[in-house]
Amino acid sequence: MDSAPMLKRLLRFCSGFYRTLKRKIFVKLILLIVIPNLLLLLIINQLMNKQIQQKIDEMDNTLYVLEHATSRELRALFNDVTTLTNQILIEPEVQRILSGSLKDAGLAQKEREGAAYGYTLHEDYANQEIMRSILSRQRLVWNNIFSIAIIDSNHAIYLNTSENYQLNASDLTKSLLLREIASPEQSGLAWSVNDAVTKNADMITIGRKIYGTNQPKRVIGYVLVNLSLNAVRDSFHTYNYFGQMIFGLVNKTETTWMIYDDHKMIGGHGPLLPRPLASVSSGLTEINLNGREWRTVIRQNEEQEFLFVGLDAEYIKSQAAVFRNNLYYGYAFFLLLAFLISLQGTKMLSQRLGALNRAMRTFGQKQWGTRIELKGTDEISIIGDTFNSMAIHIEGLLDDLREQQRLKRLFELRVLEYQINPHFLYNTLDSINWLALENNQTRISQMVNGLSKLFRLILSKGKEFITLQEEFEMIRIYLNIQKIRFEDRFAFIVDLDDDVAGYPIGKLMLQPLVENSIVHGIRRVRRQGILQVTGRRSEGKVILEISDNGVGMTPEQVQKQLELMETGVLEKGAISSGGYGMKNVDSRLKMIYGGHYRMTLVSSRSAPSGTTVRIQITESAMLGMKEE
Repeated sequence: MDSAPMLKRLLRFCSGFYRTLKRKIFVKLILLIVIPNLLLLLIINQLMNKQIQQKIDEMDNTLYVLEHATSRELRALFNDVTTLTNQILIEPEVQRILSGSLKDAGLAQKEREGAAYGYTLHEDYANQEIMRSILSRQRLVWNNIFSIAIIDSNHAIYLNTSENYQLNASDLTKSLLLREIASPEQSGLAWSVNDAVTKNADMITIGRKIYGTNQPKRVIGYVLVNLSLNAVRDSFHTYNYFGQMIFGLVNKTETTWMIYDDHKMIGGHGPLLPRPLASVSSGLTEINLNGREWRTVIRQNEEQEFLFVGLDAEYIKSQAAVFRNNLYYGYAFFLLLAFLISLQGTKMLSQRLGALNRAMRTFGQKQWGTRIELKGTDEISIIGDTFNSMAIHIEGLLDDLREQQRLKRLFELRVLEYQINPHFLYNTLDSINWLALENNQTRISQMVNGLSKLFRLILSKGKEFITLQEEFEMIRIYLNIQKIRFEDRFAFIVDLDDDVAGYPIGKLMLQPLVENSIVHGIRRVRRQGILQVTGRRSEGKVILEISDNGVGMTPEQVQKQLELMETGVLEKGAISSGGYGMKNVDSRLKMIYGGHYRMTLVSSRSAPSGTTVRIQITESAMLGMKEE
């Protein structure tokens, strides 16, 4: 059998197979991947086992660090309560009232039966008021305090609380915490998160004995402090580094405990674990709690209480799996590197891809006229032709967008201007009418003459922008009219530096601010008003300032005005609502100058009262502004 035709067909097939870019890359990658792949698999398996163990060791070290940090936080919390209760214990009035409650019960009964009964009731009421005042003062000084209660030896209750919280004798009888505090073995602080005195609220109750200052070994009462559990929960939540952790605190007798698990605080009485925590070796150990296995660090603090910090064993396994996957991703990276090396071996291919890449980067830098020329009929040439078509289309879209933005800005400027002009004209006509009723022909003539000049400047032959000199001239005429209207109740100063007089600005940009100063500021004070409008240049900026000595604004009103200025230009209510003069001016400035301006508002109602509005515009932005 002749093998020549078969060889020719094989060569023809290989030539056709190798013609496209995809198949060229495929052949070269196969040659580079097979041998390195076997070596990488062996290396990855060795690295995986070693790195997973290192990761577990890092988690164990983190548990020790978190246990120490949590212990420090809780110690600070309990130290704060100790300081608070110490301040209460040494109060002379507290000592006097609690020591007085120890007098013979029979004597107290006789007093109630005798003539002193009314006096005793008065004394009890006075004691309650004294205690309430002391506890209120202490509760307000410390954060997160829900209530403070003092119990005397006769179980009389002195309480101060922030809400509708009541404590009665039956609560004291049911309280396991109070029994623990009263026991002879208990000398320091005791706590509980679900005792009868907490009323099942989201609180932790901390209590201790009160000893007499004159008789240090004699218990004269007890103090109970209810704290929001947020104080403890936040400490645990802050150090929930892995998100799958458990924190717990058990008292030294292992009769009371609280744990933080899944962002919830749970408390209870009795043993927490089947075996005593005292028998568990201090340090790292495995425990089963809430049906889950935990890798836990257990230690005793200075008060011999047990603090433990645990990490979910399943979480550790999942992290090992994540690490294993990361190593696989590293393996995939080496495979990708082999692909890149293969690509570098094809000179023509890299040159064509480089040309395409450079063109795309240049286009990405907003050089919209960029085009690319690639010869050939393969996939890269098709991409180049598609890129050129896309660039032409995008350039046309951008031209359309710029035209739409120009028309939109012009429309918004006119809408805002129409909002301002009628309001001003109506006020002026109203002033003329008022003066006509007064039959003062000279003043009416002055106002009409001023109004005529204003009309002439406002129209400005249809121009959207006028010079600062023309704008300040309008302000001066407007203030003369308003001064007549308000019977010379205010004086004004209009001052514009000559070096900025010819700068262009949007028409009627300052008039709404001047009107606000008169109507909402100077008009409401009885003293002589002063209004000052200035324009100057400083450090490359044009500064326009309107200030008055009017009634001023409260901080709330200032904040409301600033929030209004943050709303969109055409949002509902931003144009149509009354009293939006400053908002309209800010919107016009934003549309004209973009980010090259800044408007600030400073106002105060305390002496000396008044309001100052300052507008800063960069010189380059003002000089670059041309009539649309």
